[in-house]
Amino acid sequence: MLQKQFENYLSSTGISAKSLKNYRSDISHFLFWAISNLKKFGTYIQNLGELPPFLTVEFVSKYKNYMVGNSIPLKTVNRHLSTLRHLSKFLISSQILDFDFMDGTQNISNPLKKKTVNSFSLVDDFASQLEDQKISKNTIKNYASDVRQFLTWLESNHAHYS
Repeated sequence: MLQKQFENYLSSTGISAKSLKNYRSDISHFLFWAISNLKKFGTYIQNLGELPPFLTVEFVSKYKNYMVGNSIPLKTVNRHLSTLRHLSKFLISSQILDFDFMDGTQNISNPLKKKTVNSFSLVDDFASQLEDQKISKNTIKNYASDVRQFLTWLESNHAHYS
């Protein structure tokens, strides 16, 4: 099983038991997302061993946008991305893949916090204004998610337009 081989690879690097537990959790999260995402397109996989043919920079970008859009804390998103970098290195060293599917995928920062007063983000300010207008909580959550996804897309594509 590929997941067990990956865990053995990680263990051989001398990581702590807690780190290994986090890697397992991160891979499980990614695998659950990947299975759900691929199912939308009529592709059915069941485990990590079936995933490598679908691993691309674009696929990981969708995952990254999904995490940000669903308000997963930035530190957690970056930890998940770090886990995927290790997975990519493992797959290359095992000759399962011949390219780095994490190539160019960078951790995210929160530049909006630096630019706003009292460390409130623009998205939080937007959500507050919607609350003041008596917009439903579900609609606010959806709008905020859409704005976060757009800002993530904008940040990741900014270099292309500069």
